[in-house]
Amino acid sequence: MAAPKRPDNPFWEFSLAHYSRREVAEACLHLQDAYGVNINLLLFCCWTGSRGEKLNTTQIHNAQRVIAEWDKQVVQRLRQLRRYLKDSAFSAGQIEKSVRELELSAERVVQDMLADWWLGEPSANALTCDQEILGVQKANLELFLSQAGAPSLVNQSPLLWPLNRPHFSA
Repeated sequence: MAAPKRPDNPFWEFSLAHYSRREVAEACLHLQDAYGVNINLLLFCCWTGSRGEKLNTTQIHNAQRVIAEWDKQVVQRLRQLRRYLKDSAFSAGQIEKSVRELELSAERVVQDMLADWWLGEPSANALTCDQEILGVQKANLELFLSQAGAPSLVNQSPLLWPLNRPHFSA
């Protein structure tokens, strides 16, 4: 399957802004390392929730299906290689940096795939009230985390951040 390249991916823009917050990155990495949670799917749940779009079990399974092969064959292998190089006794700084850049590019492809799929799906109308949006975002995250076998979120989780204002609502 050829990987799409979406030059104007609102999901990617959301993810860059959301993940750039240190506490969000830490929460995502903890869930990935402790429970095997896919960070791109975690961010997808945040993004759709920030748009007021509530996900159901079928949609989460479909999102997993959309990215499964690319994630397994490319992203996971690059991540494994990058971690090996990072933990290696041999200093492989430039190689590790190059692999990290490739891994980020591969994750961009995952997010392009998800955005292409989701933006082509009929979806719910976006909500406008921040409280409602936070509730939808939390519901999306809770559903995904329960399917992944990860613990429930607390209301103050750094993952709950609606970034739904004009630039991110496209």
